[in-house]
Amino acid sequence: MKRWLLVGLLMLISVAAYAEEIRVAVGEVKDNRTTGQFFAGLDLKLRLMGDIISDAKGLKVIITRAVDDTGRDLMKPAAGKIDFASPDEQNTGQAEVEIKLKNPSRKAAVIQELSGEAILFVPKNDPDASAEIQNFLTRTGTLLDHKALAASKVEVTVLTKKQFDEIKEQRKKEVKEKEGAMSRDIGEALVQAFSSLFGSMMEIGENSVILNIKDPGSKLISVEFFGEDNNRIRNTSSMTMGETRVYEFENPLPAKARMLISLSAPKALVRTPVKLKDIALP
Repeated sequence: MKRWLLVGLLMLISVAAYAEEIRVAVGEVKDNRTTGQFFAGLDLKLRLMGDIISDAKGLKVIITRAVDDTGRDLMKPAAGKIDFASPDEQNTGQAEVEIKLKNPSRKAAVIQELSGEAILFVPKNDPDASAEIQNFLTRTGTLLDHKALAASKVEVTVLTKKQFDEIKEQRKKEVKEKEGAMSRDIGEALVQAFSSLFGSMMEIGENSVILNIKDPGSKLISVEFFGEDNNRIRNTSSMTMGETRVYEFENPLPAKARMLISLSAPKALVRTPVKLKDIALP
């Protein structure tokens, strides 16, 4: 019992130390004022600095309170999942994130308070945060077996082009069946544009890697690819259609390429509060 209390105390001390190491500075502040509803808003860039960021593979900031000095609430409605941003590769121990808020009052001079929490993804803290799949190109058509994937309840299957085409044709049939209802709601021209866009966006090339990923708990953070020399092979683009993801590459991947899947395992997430006051408005 004493041993578990000691472990718990050490974990709390560790998280507290990380919190003290992270500093937050405000970079660019851009106030987009327009009569339209789509582009209006206040954009801020926050730069986070600290030694722990050198160990982090991703970082995001969740804002829970934003108010200007007139008392106006600047929080926008939740826009879905916030992805992790990568640390700055040129400046070790730093990362930049963008925050989007509502426009402040025209009478406002400052953002009186901006607060929430920073979440760092530090995979070395949890063995279930990384699933490394060797020779994944030889394992098409079956679920990849890995302890970390099972722990996060994430299912990943590497698909061949034929398997992907079968899924794509099924999706096209589903879209076709809905076109009648869509025509009544948004017009024939928009339906045709939607159908055309759907088809063209999911055309795949000869150097594609196709994955079917079931992630009910939204645990997936990133998928990376590496050659036999352990150097990362960066994809030129990626596309998503439901549970299917397509990664495009300039050249074919080597036969023995490996895939690294990063997952938000509990111990890999380090949380620290963020609170800024009196941010000057342009």
